[in-house]
Amino acid sequence: MSLSLSEVQIEQQAFRAQCQSLVLSTLNEHQCPETSYAPFVTDDAGNHYIFVSELAAHTRHLLANQKVSWMLIADEQDTRQIFARRRFTCLGRAEVISRDAPEYSPRLEQMQAQFGEIIDLLKSLNDFYLIKLCPTQATYVRGFGQAYRLTGEGLNDIEHLQRS
Repeated sequence: MSLSLSEVQIEQQAFRAQCQSLVLSTLNEHQCPETSYAPFVTDDAGNHYIFVSELAAHTRHLLANQKVSWMLIADEQDTRQIFARRRFTCLGRAEVISRDAPEYSPRLEQMQAQFGEIIDLLKSLNDFYLIKLCPTQATYVRGFGQAYRLTGEGLNDIEHLQRS
């Protein structure tokens, strides 16, 4: 089934909305990539927010080097063809949101609504950081030959990637 670019844009937003955790790739002190995961929430501009402990390697990496990549991926059990799993991959930078920043409390309230009372406990721990993952570009893959690049403000510019 062929979709228009606006239909693909709506579909990838719905896909992202159903995901609760992301796969996170950060650079360690040797500039080698390490992979982990974190629960997240989003804002209307397409940023993803994670609330993570400094005890986690990925947090220390992000505090030292703001380059980051992250991916949302469909569950294997929901995938008809394992080689063509639906996924949304971003490249971007990480920004620490200070506890006194205007967006800090609303994002944690959003997390509490999404993930429950655990956020109250985590908020009381001083080693937790709210980190905003700001995408500079993304790729949405919906299947074989169905890859799309998203760029621009809010990732609202979309183009179908095709072999040359």
